[in-house]
Amino acid sequence: TVPKVYEDMTTRRVLVSEWMDGVKLSECPPEEIKEITKIAQEAFLTQLFETGFFHADPHPGNILRLNEPTAEGHTVALIDCGLMASIDRDDQDHMISAVIHLANKDYASLVDDFIRLKILPEDCDRAAIIPLMDKALSPYVKGGGAKKYEEELKKMYGMEEESMSSQVGGFQAMTQDALTVLNDVPFSIPPYFAILGRAIVTLEGIALIGDENYGIVMESYPFIARKLLAENRPEVQQALQEVLFSVTDGDSSNGLKLNRLFALLNNASGSVGTKEGASFVDLDAVPEDGLSLADGLKLLLSDNAESLRKLLEDEVENIADVFFRQITRKGMTEAIVTFTPPRPPTLPFLGDIFSPPKVQLDDIPFPFLLPGGDGERVAPSVSLMTASEFTDLIAPKLDRDEEIYAISIADAAEQFVGAEAADFLRGDGLISAQSAKLVLAAATTGLLGNADLLGTPTARNALKSLSDILRRLDQSGDGNVEDTLTEAMSALSSEEKERLDEIVTELTKRILQRVRTRAAMKGSV
Repeated sequence: TVPKVYEDMTTRRVLVSEWMDGVKLSECPPEEIKEITKIAQEAFLTQLFETGFFHADPHPGNILRLNEPTAEGHTVALIDCGLMASIDRDDQDHMISAVIHLANKDYASLVDDFIRLKILPEDCDRAAIIPLMDKALSPYVKGGGAKKYEEELKKMYGMEEESMSSQVGGFQAMTQDALTVLNDVPFSIPPYFAILGRAIVTLEGIALIGDENYGIVMESYPFIARKLLAENRPEVQQALQEVLFSVTDGDSSNGLKLNRLFALLNNASGSVGTKEGASFVDLDAVPEDGLSLADGLKLLLSDNAESLRKLLEDEVENIADVFFRQITRKGMTEAIVTFTPPRPPTLPFLGDIFSPPKVQLDDIPFPFLLPGGDGERVAPSVSLMTASEFTDLIAPKLDRDEEIYAISIADAAEQFVGAEAADFLRGDGLISAQSAKLVLAAATTGLLGNADLLGTPTARNALKSLSDILRRLDQSGDGNVEDTLTEAMSALSSEEKERLDEIVTELTKRILQRVRTRAAMKGSV
């Protein structure tokens, strides 16, 4: 909180504000400073990235641990707001992007951020700047303040404590890099950026008292992740799209990286996967002790994930279509094999002369009613097709890129949802008690949309009985999938459940429209 200003008593020369009763942070023990730092950091990031008006002098004497919480429950106060600074919306967005790239050690993209922030000119020498950025910024991101920064620089330049020659050589190399920056890199520091840097260094200095390994870039990343989920502005959407869709070394597909989505949800909740000795954010790492399915679904459907839902709208439709086609095709193949009648055994010496030829279910054409090619204005037509031909029509075979994409999504889903759901998405064992149990559990818990559609007690009891029977038939599972889905759905508020219903309904309409369009192409011929 901040002191209330009594404007009726304030003049141009005298500011009258509320008296705050508390202890200066400079007089608190390290363990208290560590806890208060979390609150002060959140307050500073909110000022910087949301209000655009921040306290530029947050030294320990200007932060108080209140003796008693305020009526709103605040326990920390920020005083002496004499040095304040503003930052406009565009620069806020560029800085959000810069923090993401800095935390992820993406210095090539960080150069673009610095150009947008007018720290570097557009015609700067990227090839020269990127390695210098690595040397200057990597030790800082690792945290620990000036002392650790010095240690990391010495390691980087090979300066050994007991070797004078290595220290001289390392110092010469460091000096050469510094001269390159000063002479060859035409950087400039905007006025607000200098004040911001002062505030960050001051705040970080306080935090290091409570935690000697503190690093503000890594500590602020969960806040940035929450901003990505919530903001609808094009610039923030672009940064979010970059996080979720950018090509990686292990995955060159252009679609959604589902493991990155899971990682981002975990980041926003405060659990950050790291790489390079826990020094940088790993955008692809889902922490082992991260969010459960219930927590992840609740966050995804909350007001704080509006930006994410908007970005994923079309991509989720594509994913649903890919899996609809994969599941339909594999399910039809499995059904044909399962329901094709076996051929009678041959007789000794006589062979199969008395046995009729084996009838393949897929050889039998069936009449299918297909929609017209121009919506409701053209009458439907009847077409004779085999089951495989009809499947090819409504669920065309996946191309190579789609198959790779489906595999990557299913593999990522296995980490978050479980092996049973991942096998179902892959189309494995669709005609089985396990698959039927999974679908029934999704339907009865409301995960597939409005549970009220099943809403009569008779319908619910019938589904429950069928689910119990399937559970007894399927002894291969290691637990009750219905429990997991029930837990996830029960954690949702009524508003979140309604939002899920809307999403599922709209998604179903879109997939059915795709199927109808494909079928109409045949019907209009």
